Amino acid sequence: MKSRGLALVTVLWVLTLLSLIAASFSNSTRTEIKLAFNQSETARAEALADAGVHTAILGLMAREASSQWRADGTVYGWRRGDGEIRVRIWDEGGKIDINVATDVMLKALFVAAGQEPDEAAVLADRILDFRDTNDLRQLNGAEDRDYRDAGLPYGAKDAPFEVLEELRQVLGLTQAIYETVAPAISVRARQRRPHEATAHPLVKAALAGEVLDREPPEDTTLSPEPTEAGVTPLEPPLSGTQQEAEDGEFPARSRINTFTIHAEGRMDTGSVFARTAVVEIGTGGDVPFEFWSWAQGKRSLFPFAADPR
Repeated sequence: MKSRGLALVTVLWVLTLLSLIAASFSNSTRTEIKLAFNQSETARAEALADAGVHTAILGLMAREASSQWRADGTVYGWRRGDGEIRVRIWDEGGKIDINVATDVMLKALFVAAGQEPDEAAVLADRILDFRDTNDLRQLNGAEDRDYRDAGLPYGAKDAPFEVLEELRQVLGLTQAIYETVAPAISVRARQRRPHEATAHPLVKAALAGEVLDREPPEDTTLSPEPTEAGVTPLEPPLSGTQQEAEDGEFPARSRINTFTIHAEGRMDTGSVFARTAVVEIGTGGDVPFEFWSWAQGKRSLFPFAADPR
């Protein structure tokens, strides 16, 4: 009897152990299935965002001026299957080129971004010192010695900025300041004065000598997030009509023909992917356009679920 009872207890323990193993395996399987589904939805959202970039390029390359997409920050949106695409385009010519901008223009930019005039003058001079090829220090600037004194392992670049992110290396330019001015600056505009018709709001404020009354944008490449009502609907890919300006005309683009395109794809399940690209149109030869930058962007065109908007 004792041996039979022991066998029964052993069987019960084995069954309990097998049940725990089965439950753990089932839970692990559900988790893996959920992860695989999320990865699949993210990949589909990424495909939508990439499609948005290329659709925007087609819109920019339209032969008829009235059919060309606006490059002044207007948001376009349309449905595609079980997802949605939103796109915003900025003309690089409407931004301040940090490689050629004067100290006056740079100071105006930082003042418009909320910096005190004295602080703005310091940042402007330090940018000039960072990009010029000499060791002569601007009045409020910084050269190699100043960087060493600040404990940094590098000095002034003494060469033009190649990418916007290099601006973070300028002595005293914080991440917060960078995120505020990044949507309004360029390294490819190649002109001292921005094109006002397609200028970013921060650039317009700088040109007008004003301080833009807004919080720094969460997205380092875009202006503040649009509301649902601020989206211009289109029938994919280009058969829809654009929303015209109040005077019935579209803002003339600059001659730079280089644009920042930010596109986001959102699946109906909620997965969102953002793509930011800088593209030059009409590069000549067999290539009608050329990408200068292609990176994952920061979500800004689709409000988060918890957003009261």
